[in-house]
Amino acid sequence: MMIMKSSHSRRTLALATALAVASIGVTACGGPDPADSGPSSSAPIRALLAAQPATLDPIVGARSAQIVWATMLEPLINTDADLAPTDTGLLTNWTRTDATTWTFTVRPDISFSNGEKADAAAVANTITLTRDTAASPLKSYFGNVTSIEAPDAGTVVVQTKTPQYNIPDLLTTVYLVPPKYYQEKGSEGFAAAPVGTGPYVWAGANAGRDISVKRNPDYWGAAPANEGITFTWANEAAQRLALIQSKSVDISFDLPPAQATAARSAGVEVVSTETAMKIIAFLDSTKAPFDDPKLREAAALAIDRDAIVKGIFDGHAVADAGLLNVRPGQQPAQQVTANPARAKELVGGGGPTVQITYPAAQYTNIEEVAQAVGGSLEQAGFTVKYESLDYGTLVKRIIGRQVPGISIFAGVPNVAVPDYFVSGFMKTQSLTGNCPDPRLDALAQEALQQDDAERAAPIYDQLNTIGVVEKHCYVPLYRQVFNYATAPGVSGVVFGPLNTVDFTKTTR
Repeated sequence: MMIMKSSHSRRTLALATALAVASIGVTACGGPDPADSGPSSSAPIRALLAAQPATLDPIVGARSAQIVWATMLEPLINTDADLAPTDTGLLTNWTRTDATTWTFTVRPDISFSNGEKADAAAVANTITLTRDTAASPLKSYFGNVTSIEAPDAGTVVVQTKTPQYNIPDLLTTVYLVPPKYYQEKGSEGFAAAPVGTGPYVWAGANAGRDISVKRNPDYWGAAPANEGITFTWANEAAQRLALIQSKSVDISFDLPPAQATAARSAGVEVVSTETAMKIIAFLDSTKAPFDDPKLREAAALAIDRDAIVKGIFDGHAVADAGLLNVRPGQQPAQQVTANPARAKELVGGGGPTVQITYPAAQYTNIEEVAQAVGGSLEQAGFTVKYESLDYGTLVKRIIGRQVPGISIFAGVPNVAVPDYFVSGFMKTQSLTGNCPDPRLDALAQEALQQDDAERAAPIYDQLNTIGVVEKHCYVPLYRQVFNYATAPGVSGVVFGPLNTVDFTKTTR
């Protein structure tokens, strides 16, 4: 979601459920709590999110949900500052023993916070759940995996049907869950009180209001510098600005450009980071009206990404015309440039109705973006209607192939290799399934069979050209510049380019 992600141990961006500890200054509707008397030195770090979390189950949760669960759960493999896999996490070594076999070494003597062993059997179980659970957003990435075995407590062997160079990369976004507890509780039960191996443990939540974690006294790694974190949310950007200005929270995430500018003017420290998250318009080529290639081309030519960046974000976003250029700074080999006049010619008179579906309050200024896309389509001759859904509902409908027309949501490459978007969006059996084409399936498989990402790069350029430039199934719009503000004295928040957050060094 990609949808929705990480340097620095991959502690990430956000979703959750509910039960809780002390009042922290934000009510369920996002207002300040009159009873709040300010933080004490031992109180949790107070983190304010833009939206209420949907699930804390990493098996079925979109990867925009990690800010909360990644405090308690850990990925199988960590990444470094360059987003490359490292040996510092739960898996400490991996070798490609033959073209279709990967062997992984599990860090010894690690336990979950409930006492279960975090051994090879747990790793194998988590990968299996990721591959086989119907609602898993990572399911398509592991469709080539035929066998996952734990021959002993310290070894996991993964076999694939055909060669696949990126298995270690994929495991950087698979979070380890305890087998017995997960089976006993099920997805909803696990999400209500997650158990992991991470630096924090569940401390409770108040339904619809807040979620808290506290320091894990038995964590195998370096202990957090703080006692814990309490997450709250406020959908309105003005509320997030007001709460950080009033010092009711310690960190306020996802400030739109106007609020970020206002915060800076008021002397609040704001950090801005160009991220790998890009907002994309997905056109469903399997249903009317975009089963007509001419109308897909018209829509792609009508949408002016540069105007969106300038008019809505005042330049505080980065126009991006590519789908598979996953790292900030990369550019696509070919791209589509807006041409409203040609778009109008292609539509002709009496254009069809197009539904634009987008997730309410999930991304900065997303409603304005949807309206801008719709306005461009109307100028080309389309009739436009809008449907705003909560993020969780939108994801379920996309997976169920129930979103005709255009859906607008973020692509978050939690794994910094192009196949993350290819397998997630482009293959016939992908998450979106909006552009079935045997050529894309064949090229996707060919790319994975290369020895490494460098050798696969020309194939990914070809995939991008077919999907974006020739078939117009995807209209990439822009990369998000993410702004967050910290209260006076708060330091040590580590925000990664894959929209990940590490709170372990945060102090005030």
